[in-house]
This record gives sequence, structure tokens and C-alpha cells, in this order.
Amino acid sequence: MKRQTLFMLPVFLFALGFLAFFGYRSLRASRALATPGSWHPAAVLGLTLDVPADISAPALDSRPPWTAMNFRTAILGTLRIAREQPQGDLQGALRNWFGLSGPLDAPVTYLIRGQLAQARPVTVFGPSGLLFQRQGRQFAAVCVFDLDGSRYWIQARTGDANRATVACFHRVLRSIRGPGGAGVDPLLGAQLEAAEKGLDPRLVQGLPWFALIPLGMVALVLGITLALGRWSGKPPRGQEGPPSGYSEAHVEVLLALQLQRRYFDAALAVTGGRLVLYTFGRPFLTVPLDTLPGRVSEGSGWFGPPYLELALEGSQDFRKLGRWYGMWKSRTRLRIYTQDYRRLRAALGS
Repeated sequence: MKRQTLFMLPVFLFALGFLAFFGYRSLRASRALATPGSWHPAAVLGLTLDVPADISAPALDSRPPWTAMNFRTAILGTLRIAREQPQGDLQGALRNWFGLSGPLDAPVTYLIRGQLAQARPVTVFGPSGLLFQRQGRQFAAVCVFDLDGSRYWIQARTGDANRATVACFHRVLRSIRGPGGAGVDPLLGAQLEAAEKGLDPRLVQGLPWFALIPLGMVALVLGITLALGRWSGKPPRGQEGPPSGYSEAHVEVLLALQLQRRYFDAALAVTGGRLVLYTFGRPFLTVPLDTLPGRVSEGSGWFGPPYLELALEGSQDFRKLGRWYGMWKSRTRLRIYTQDYRRLRAALGS
């Protein structure tokens, strides 16, 4: 097993944390839909509707001609319920508020000030409009409808852009009762279900999407690591002479200096009385064989791969990054992981 793969551990942990964080937020909303006692009815501006049990006290926000009540809830973020006396027909209001170029008579995906949005017609008590929109890092779901001479605006604005949050917003809409206790149009349930299925994945993500993001990050980093390792460990195009009995490509090497340890893939050859390490097809370090007697030992690393360890003294002949590695005058340890360590030791003459 490559030691470099252990450096993937922080990436794996970050990915798992990412998945756990967003997965928890999605599952919290899903649990709220199914848990008894998570919702209760509330009367707001002439409507009766179900709201999450953790909802805050309302904050009045009147901006004529609107009268609005704002609530805070963990599931839906800021829930805003507003009412006004209609100023013109509903289609004209939807075109203005939703940023549409024409009447809302079919689902449409478009941009509002550069932010992705999706709108569709629904039937709450009559013709109505439903909007989902990205607002920076926030996600907003809006429903506008007319009832008994009033125009209502119901909006949830939250940082949890997932399908479970949308389902919670839809539950609020399905539970609406008018002043006389009349419920919503029977068509609304199927319309909201179709809206949820037709949501653009760029607007909201389900739990599988949250899993794909960290897995993609891990796959990308792992792929880059493996590709660089293969490239670094490739054999040199032209060696400094024929290897005297030993050469090997794609071996893992540990270079241990004072206060630093570096794992990398390399190719090696024993040639011209020297051990030569190559990275990316070019010489990286040369070690004279006459300095090695008594300084070579064998061992087994993590998970059992055998290695040869060379205890080097003094300045070393680094062909790359010589100024950097030349700063360290202390003892250098060079560990070469290879299954063919006995033949390598014989070639080194130690």
C-alpha cells in the first residue's frame, strides 16, 4: 500500500464531514415531515395553515400596501406570509414579481438578475404562481395566490437548498385553509408533486447529490495523486550507462531529513558505481555505492511491505532542488519500498 495514500485521509475526513453536515440538514427536514408533533396549525392574516413546531413568534413587517408576518424556523429558514389588496390582475403581478417576460402558463426556467429561477402555474384556490429561486447562497420558494379579495405571498428563504426543504414548504401550501375553512383546490397536490419532480438540480439537491460532491472531490484528488505517482515513477528515457544488475520503476521512496519526511514514487538504477533515483524521468539523487557498506538495513513498513533503508551521512548529491535539500546537513534516511529488496541489496554490495 502506498504511503502517499495516507495523505488522502484529511480529504476523506473533509468529504465525510461535508456529507454528514448537509445530509443531517436534509434528513432533519425529512424527519420533520414524518414525525408526529412536528407541525401545528396557526392563524396568520386570515389564513390557517400548518407550520413547524419550532416556529418563532411573528415579527410584523408592514410595507403598504403589504402587511407581512415573518417567522423563523430551523426547517424553512425565514417564513414570510404577506397580504395586500390586489393591484391589477394576478398574471401582471406574477410577470412583475417573478421577472417573467410573458404570462405564466407553463413551467419555465430562466434567470432573475443572473440567478437561476424556475416558475410554474399552480392552483391554490384559483390560478396561482409558484417560484423557486437562488438568491446568492440562499434559496427561496414563493407562492402567490388570490383569495376573497386579497392577494397572498407565502415565501420560505433558507440556506438549506434541498428537496426535503421543498417538501416542507409544499406541506405548508397544502395545509392552507381560507377564512371560511375551505381547503385548497384538489389539483394542488398533484401540481406540487410534479413541481418537486421537475426541479432543476442546480436549484436544489437531494441527498444523493450531496454524496456525489465529496465522492467526486475524493476521486479527483486520488486520480491526480495516482497520475502524478505514475509519471514520477516512470523509468528514465536514457540512463547514464547500463544498470549493473538492477533497475526498477515505480517504487515508493521515503526521504527523511531533519524536520521533514517526503514520500514519492521514483525509478532507480544501480549504474556506474552509484545508486541513482529518478523522478519524472530525470535524476533526482545519486548515492555512491562505496559510502553504503554498513549503512543498509532491512525492515517492513505499515501493512507489511519490505524495504531497504540507507543511512546517509553528510551532504548528498541532489540533482533536483539541491539548494533546498542542501540546507539540511543532518543525517539523511532513504527508504526504498520494494518486494525485490534482496536483489537490490546485492546490487548495492551491502
